[in-house]
Amino acid sequence: MKKRICVLEDSEEILEIIKIVLEDENYDVQGFGTVAAFMANYLNLKPDLCLLDVMLPDGNGIEVCEAIKKHPESAEIPVVVMTANSRMDKMRENCEANDFIAKPFDINDFANRINSLIFVNV
Repeated sequence: MKKRICVLEDSEEILEIIKIVLEDENYDVQGFGTVAAFMANYLNLKPDLCLLDVMLPDGNGIEVCEAIKKHPESAEIPVVVMTANSRMDKMRENCEANDFIAKPFDINDFANRINSLIFVNV
């Protein structure tokens, strides 16, 4: 069975690139463009990893990360936060994400980091 990744990214172009890269790595990728859609669906999808953008039209990925990590059904799911914000060190202090990826990202590095998080937790 394929490992599932839920992606919260409001840019359709970036979401499409992420889907292509991760589907090439044999993942089932479920994409969401809003915090509301992500929060309404991620628990039922039982993802193996959540990939979150920070800047979103109806919230931010740091708050979503906090909600995932506080919920008893999802606290152990690895979370990766993606951001174009240069203040990643500040975000690390305020978020329990397993990894932070700066945008724009190198596709090979991106895939390797996702793979390492998913297969560490097998």
